[in-house]
Amino acid sequence: MRTVGILLAGGQSSRFGSPKAFATIQGEYFYERSYRLLDEICDEVTIATRDELLPRFPKHMNVITDCDDFKGNGPLSGIYSAMLREPADRYIVLPCDMPFLTTTGMKALLRTVTSDAVYAIKRDDEYHPLVSCWPGAIRASIRQALEQKQYSVMKLLANTDVVWLNGEVLFDNAFHILQNINKQEQMKEVNSHDSISRRQIP
Repeated sequence: MRTVGILLAGGQSSRFGSPKAFATIQGEYFYERSYRLLDEICDEVTIATRDELLPRFPKHMNVITDCDDFKGNGPLSGIYSAMLREPADRYIVLPCDMPFLTTTGMKALLRTVTSDAVYAIKRDDEYHPLVSCWPGAIRASIRQALEQKQYSVMKLLANTDVVWLNGEVLFDNAFHILQNINKQEQMKEVNSHDSISRRQIP
């Protein structure tokens, strides 16, 4: 079964004030942490970004921008474009702004995948649809949504077979790990609490 990782690193980061993919934590870019995680559990990793950020990524990485038909229409455009470029049986999708995600937790997510549903994370009433596993067969549904100018990931999943997994079960210290970093004010706390290392499973 071919598994491709999709790292979403093309958001506008309007609340953060600068591209979050290139925010640093202990000298490492956010996107590098997510990329390393995906590289450990996937056969291939594709970074989906926007045109102006393309030159900032290393040339040896597989970095794409949105396909011309749906350029600049949010995460669904990035997911669809990566699927179009890299055919696979399933895709592990991660955002670039959750730097504490662990390999252990993502491997636990993969072990739950037993059908062609989308498997995504929630914690209490907080949903994380971009920490997820998507079947390759969903590509046509994403294209249909984009053609209808329906760009919301949650609205797409509302009409899709989706399994919401409890992040408290999959991740130790889920409150800390399942953080979206959206504001510069969070960075001081991020750097001072980066004590959770990625746990490896042999």
